[in-house]
Amino acid sequence: MRTRILQTFFTILFIMVVIWLYYLQIIKGPFYDNLSSRNSIRLLNIAAPRGNIYDRFGKLVAGNTLSFGVFIIPQEVDDIDAEMERLSGILGVSKSLLERNYKRNRTASFAPCELIRDVSKKAAILIEESRLEMPGVIIKEIPFRNYYYNASFSHVVGYIGEIDRLELELLKPYGYNIKDLIGKDGIERFCDRILRGKNGGMQIQVDNRGRQVKVMSYRRPKKGRDVYLTLDAGLQKIVYDLFNGQRGAAIFMDPRNGEILSLISSPSYDPNESLLKAMRSEDLPLLNRAIMGAYPPGSIFKLVTSIAALESKSVRADTGFVCTGKINIGKDELSCWNKDGHGYVDMEKAIAWSCNVYFCHAGLLTGADKISEYAILFGLGRKTGVELFGESNGFVPSKEWKRAKKKEIWYPGDTANFSIGQGYLLVTPLQIARMVSSIANGGALVEPHVLRRAKDTDAVNFKTEILKVAKENIDLVRRGMRRVMEDPDGTGNRAASGIVSISAKTGTVQVAPGIMPHGWFVGFAPSENPKICFVVFLENIGSGGDAPAEIAKQALEYWFGKHKDDKKI
Repeated sequence: MRTRILQTFFTILFIMVVIWLYYLQIIKGPFYDNLSSRNSIRLLNIAAPRGNIYDRFGKLVAGNTLSFGVFIIPQEVDDIDAEMERLSGILGVSKSLLERNYKRNRTASFAPCELIRDVSKKAAILIEESRLEMPGVIIKEIPFRNYYYNASFSHVVGYIGEIDRLELELLKPYGYNIKDLIGKDGIERFCDRILRGKNGGMQIQVDNRGRQVKVMSYRRPKKGRDVYLTLDAGLQKIVYDLFNGQRGAAIFMDPRNGEILSLISSPSYDPNESLLKAMRSEDLPLLNRAIMGAYPPGSIFKLVTSIAALESKSVRADTGFVCTGKINIGKDELSCWNKDGHGYVDMEKAIAWSCNVYFCHAGLLTGADKISEYAILFGLGRKTGVELFGESNGFVPSKEWKRAKKKEIWYPGDTANFSIGQGYLLVTPLQIARMVSSIANGGALVEPHVLRRAKDTDAVNFKTEILKVAKENIDLVRRGMRRVMEDPDGTGNRAASGIVSISAKTGTVQVAPGIMPHGWFVGFAPSENPKICFVVFLENIGSGGDAPAEIAKQALEYWFGKHKDDKKI
């Protein structure tokens, strides 16, 4: 009886085993065969060298420099502890550092694992000579991104870094992989898919222990395309050095087509170095003040107020007001910077002398709504569209905005402040550059850009918006800007140049009691047929006719001195 029970049990067990084997081999066989095949094949990514970045004249701004890196192939190592000890002695780094990098970077037994990069040539040669004693250790050449102008180009060119988790999720469909280096800011980011090229790779067959058996296929990486900027490296370096670390921004731009010749934000950072120091600095060197900084424009906004007043026919070219050094608006009193007053002032003189009283009268006659309309028309309160990330909108106030957001009515004093560039109005230096360029070129709002072309492609085309502004009104403002430099009492005449005629407008922005005001100096040159417009802004520096004007003068003299025989500019 007991024997029969055992026979039955083993018979049923045997039948179940047969059925299970049939299920695995016949029914599920193709599935597991495919799974096994996939498990034996590994793909090894090979990063492509990034394309170079050049200035408008072909000077190399960012490129690749080869450095040496130490790698280890886990499956070829007999004694990992001994090899780490030996490498530590050759490289002069701690063994624990190498072990940490090994744990962090190891992906598969057949894949080279990076231990350390940027080792000296001498150390690389010593390791190569000791390869027989250190099986699995290899030296590889690693493309290292080099920024040849250090801090001067950083806010335009940007920098690269390892792709993070969120970026990988967004970019994986476009061929990005873990540990890829991608552009994090500036042109490196905007043109990343052009600069990064196409990665190569190897298809490797491995055994059941994950060890390499053979290389099944190999695809060579394709270098990224080169990119050319509109910037002039010489001018960029000169302007950056003139700032000498002072907080502010500068833009020099071709008013005919929007090509930016120089864009500076100061202080800056060196993308060749670690960004930790820059991140901790109270001066915020990572902030691109040229496009992100939103500031009151002060007296440079009087150019917009002038055109708004002329276009609305609130004033004529010969309309004048008497400046006694102050103006009463209701119960409030607003002072002119000239406490003694300017006397009888028409528009040309008001621009040249930057008379607050004149523009308060003109602004009150024109009205806040009309001034807002023309501020927006000239590109304020909206992004310019430049190929740099993080651009600010700025802000143009209105009666409706104040009523809706602040639950207050708009007072005449608000209009007076608005007309001279104070109050709620905020602009970026790049918006001002575009506004000034539209006066320089006779009424066309150009789209600023720093990208000239990518290799093997035509020049990049950008939009131009023709403004509905009478030519005679723009000409009147231009005459006033010329008098800023040439009138004996002009606010910018100390920056007059013997090399090139300059038309300009100064601005001084009161910040808070006891704090030095911000300074603006904006304009174009030559006064007739302008080829370059400029904006120089310095935080807490005082009058715009002083340090900002001196920077602009020296930069313009460099530019026109360099290109005096160049008929293309």
